[in-house]
Amino acid sequence: MPRPRLESREKLLPNAMMLFWKNGYHATSIDDLVKATAVARGGIYADFGGKAEMFEACLDLYRQEVAAPAIAILNSEHAGLDAIEGYFYHFIDMHRRHGLPGPGCFIANSMTEIAPHEDAIRTAVNAHSKDLHAAFLGALSHAGSRSNANLSQATLNELALFLVTSSQGLWSYARSVTDISLLESYVRSLMGLLHSRFS
Repeated sequence: MPRPRLESREKLLPNAMMLFWKNGYHATSIDDLVKATAVARGGIYADFGGKAEMFEACLDLYRQEVAAPAIAILNSEHAGLDAIEGYFYHFIDMHRRHGLPGPGCFIANSMTEIAPHEDAIRTAVNAHSKDLHAAFLGALSHAGSRSNANLSQATLNELALFLVTSSQGLWSYARSVTDISLLESYVRSLMGLLHSRFS
């Protein structure tokens, strides 16, 4: 029997997050959430206000538990091109462990499904993109300081934006393929382009 009242947000949110991450917002019903979390419908409304508020909480959890550790790779001391490659392989390894097709990136999924229509989700998505851009820019700046490329700040900004877009696109691509080598090939090509700019 579903428990009538939430025992702990921390206990139920991971299951709800996985459901939203895999199925998306619109394809996930309150009944689906009841089954996944073992929280009664009334408990979900009492503690979150409804499905939309629970989704926002799950997106926040994803940013903390999934996105932040990957971004931390880029923010490590003296991070450079190796850290950028490490960021991409962090997610490739995750897909290798869990199999393909994967759920993609929860944030990228939300970017296309809900962000154009919901201010709160668009704000969260844009905040993540800003954090990711800053982390890529930091790693690129470190790489630039150790090379003879003499790239301008404007160029580094453009490359950081390119990496943000590439990242979201790659994880979206992972939702439709079954061969992990396709993701690896993309990252090799991407890193080859970056190394050519810094050589």
